[in-house]
Amino acid sequence: MKMQIAKILLGLFVAVAATGCSLLKVAVSTGDPLPKADVELRVMTRGFYYDMASEVARAADSIVSGAPDAATRIRAVRWKIRATRAGVSAAMQGIPEVALADLWILCRRMHEGFARRPDSLLFGAQSSVAREVAAQLDVRIAQLARKGLSGARYELLGRFVEEYVRENPLRGENDGAANTTLAWLEFMRAHGREAEIATGTIAEVISDVNDRLSGQTQQLSNSIGWSKDLLEMEFRQDSMGARLAVRLDSLDGRFARLAVVAEHLPEVSDSVMTRLGVQLAQLLDAVDATVDNAFADVGRQRMELQHYVTGEREALVAQLRTTVEELLRMMFDAVPGLVGKVLLYLVLALAVLIGGPFAVGFWLGGVRQRTRERKNQ
Repeated sequence: MKMQIAKILLGLFVAVAATGCSLLKVAVSTGDPLPKADVELRVMTRGFYYDMASEVARAADSIVSGAPDAATRIRAVRWKIRATRAGVSAAMQGIPEVALADLWILCRRMHEGFARRPDSLLFGAQSSVAREVAAQLDVRIAQLARKGLSGARYELLGRFVEEYVRENPLRGENDGAANTTLAWLEFMRAHGREAEIATGTIAEVISDVNDRLSGQTQQLSNSIGWSKDLLEMEFRQDSMGARLAVRLDSLDGRFARLAVVAEHLPEVSDSVMTRLGVQLAQLLDAVDATVDNAFADVGRQRMELQHYVTGEREALVAQLRTTVEELLRMMFDAVPGLVGKVLLYLVLALAVLIGGPFAVGFWLGGVRQRTRERKNQ
């Protein structure tokens, strides 16, 4: 009797489960999400870049405000433009470990380069400001790497940074950020490991693109403002006013000598005036040439600034186009698998909805028939 009740209850449970299949949900995967450690490492790396850009800009502005000569001020402005441009290129890469490595290499090179370079080739009396900032940034990014990576991964990345900086010295001040993607993959394989490269879900990819565009746009805006300041400094350093002042000082001295000669030798006044006319004509020619050169320099530097802005805009558009194409390709690659899963779930649902009740009814009918036969016996 107990076995019969258990069978009946089991049959009712199966029937209820079959009739409740309308609550079945089909979840569509849109890509494997990034591991939590990689997401945190990416956020920490990009946050460090923004701190680094602010520290470098403040140090450069301090040097500009305290430097007595224009050449030092110009070098300080160029430093913050190049450092922030290289930093945003490094920090906004897709692979978190490569982005951290490139930013670490940038800070290490800046620290070691400032430490070796004499004050006369750096920022003069203000060089200690830049050296202190570079040293602090090198220490802070090493601490960030230790905090964001496990012990083995931190040791491996630190060894990679040391070897890369040692084997790839800077060739000049215009060298940008190192792109070590290929070098990092080869380094990992050489140490018996395979690098895990994941793009994340569609939402994570879109968020990554927005973050990259925001960082690149902010750096481009800052670079344009700093480039304007740089052009003004260079223009003032070799300005038309300085040239005119030299010419006027020379002319004043000649006028004084001519006045003495005119007072004591009236008979040579005519000859002196003739020579004065020649000198004035030469002065006017020099002024005209100086003005023409000054405006030509302004036009040339304006064209260079325009080419720079156009190049940066084209680079951003190309990067956005490449990212969108990759996103679309991922979506289209996922469509066949999605359709197959939907069809599989549909077949399973139909099998459960149609075959389940039939099987349960058949089984319950058999149970009822056997019960009647026993009663008749």
